[in-house]
Amino acid sequence: MLTCAVVKPPLSPISPFSLRPIPTAPVPLPIPPPLPSPVSSRRLSTGTHPTLPDTLQDDIKRFAASEYARRFFSQRRRGFWFLKRRKVPVDEMMRWQRGPLDGPLLVMNGSLHKDAIAAFKVVQRVMGDRDPLKPVGVRLPSHPSFRSLASSSPSSSFSSNSTGWIVTAGDGTSIIEEERWLLQAGISYIELRDEIYCQVMKQLTENPNTESAFRGWQLLCVLIVTFPPSKYFEDHLTFFLQSSMQNTEGKVDVMAAYCLRRKEIIMWKGPRGKAPSLEEIEAASDAAFHPSVFGESLPLIMSLQATVYPPSEQPVPIILPFLCSGILALGGMKEEGIFRLPGDTDAVASLRLRIERGHYHLEGVEDPHVCASLMKSWLRELREPVIPEGETYNLALQAAASDDPQRVIDIVRHLPEPNRRVLLHVISYLQMFTADEVVEHTKMTEEGLSRVMTPNLIRGRTGDLDVAFRNNHFENIFVGMLLRHMDCSTIDPGYRPMHWRA
Repeated sequence: MLTCAVVKPPLSPISPFSLRPIPTAPVPLPIPPPLPSPVSSRRLSTGTHPTLPDTLQDDIKRFAASEYARRFFSQRRRGFWFLKRRKVPVDEMMRWQRGPLDGPLLVMNGSLHKDAIAAFKVVQRVMGDRDPLKPVGVRLPSHPSFRSLASSSPSSSFSSNSTGWIVTAGDGTSIIEEERWLLQAGISYIELRDEIYCQVMKQLTENPNTESAFRGWQLLCVLIVTFPPSKYFEDHLTFFLQSSMQNTEGKVDVMAAYCLRRKEIIMWKGPRGKAPSLEEIEAASDAAFHPSVFGESLPLIMSLQATVYPPSEQPVPIILPFLCSGILALGGMKEEGIFRLPGDTDAVASLRLRIERGHYHLEGVEDPHVCASLMKSWLRELREPVIPEGETYNLALQAAASDDPQRVIDIVRHLPEPNRRVLLHVISYLQMFTADEVVEHTKMTEEGLSRVMTPNLIRGRTGDLDVAFRNNHFENIFVGMLLRHMDCSTIDPGYRPMHWRA
């Protein structure tokens, strides 16, 4: 029988040095977005190139709108069937009309045609162009058993369609209930979103009734905070809003400017999860005339509260310490997943509506996640992020890439005063949650806090997913270094953040 012995190879002292070293991949650096220039320019793969003047860009947008109409508007013909029927021009299709539509304005799936026709009737009824005593007969079921209960009533009859929401009620349906159905239809069916925007724009074009036009603009103010238009329709809507800003009759310019601002937010934020409540619809209808603490700039928010809360007494927007104190009062420091888990949608919406009306109290709120969700939403919806876009954002990414805490803290020192104080308040507050005894309950480490809070404090808008993904890494590093290294009591001589602690 043969046996084999394993022989130990001889060791050479020069062998380790003769091996080829494994190459190390270079550490990726952030990609700074281009800064605004006095001369309009655009960054392309071949470099930065000047762009066309604004007037010429407007002409191109007008052409793009007409190109959108050519591609996506459904073709209508007029005349007797036994004669040559002529096409109805898009400009004529997009003018106000008293009667109902016989089909959708845009090309869409045939299964949604009935919904598009019903949507136009709702638009007419909301604007007062339809007999208020003749409801469209659409509403959202308020309870899972709504359909079975209502169908057993002799005063109601139901007709089903593609959405399953069409309801013909014998006792009539309120206008705001029908409006809520319209909003939910746009949330649930992407194809209906542009159609609904188009229908409202149609009824606002050459509308002979000033009161009807005002109600139409109120409806547009509600739409623009509920769901966005498609990318294809965005330029069409933008051009319509910009053109309407020249019209001062009936406060159209005020509402058009408001819708233009809110459009930018809804385009990157996305649609709501469900239709707003009746109270939210009423508040959104008049939001253009009542500046909110949500979606506005920090200087404007500070000026709005100055009469009640002078800057000397309240150096940050009052909503911030209110929500921070609410989280602590409701036991947020012992709540697992605080700042990560969302609060109940209805409770968050209710508290938001209460604050927009100027009522700062937590009556009926028992979940700290509600306050935490609203706090993140307020920060995220600011018209300009806490770390401003542009040069400051680029410097923040470079400081994070340098791995130098002092460079990161210097960025905070040079922020505008409202931004600096809001950031100091937020960071000093979050530092309370990094204590070991708190993390034991919340399971939210320093890294976890920085990840969930970064998108609410610093963000750069770019259409390139690779750039966004790479820069997000350095955004997280920036906020993480602030949590670890910044002493918030020494940054601003005129402001030292204080937090009530249970």
